[in-house]
Amino acid sequence: MSSAATTAAANGTKPFFRVTLVRSTIGLPAKTRQYAKSLHLTKMHRPVLMPATASSAGNLLKLKELIKVENVALPRGVSPLRALYNEKQARKPFDGFRVVGSAVPKTW
Repeated sequence: MSSAATTAAANGTKPFFRVTLVRSTIGLPAKTRQYAKSLHLTKMHRPVLMPATASSAGNLLKLKELIKVENVALPRGVSPLRALYNEKQARKPFDGFRVVGSAVPKTW
């Protein structure tokens, strides 16, 4: 077991990989595109959470030039989809706020 997995297990959390496709698969061999699709990496810059296991790490190595990987520890009982949704909601502005426009007047 890796040190990250051991630390996460001691804290009562589950280790995950947050994988983001940062380079396009356009123009790459069909086998490479199939690997990306099988890992649910269909859109660029959209994170996917995968369990931190040896098999998922091996699959990620096949796309190492195209992806960015981060170690994430989620609390037990929280699904990966819920965690990504919570992150997205945290970036949104609070209710009652709206973007009005630029404060700088147009000069043309």
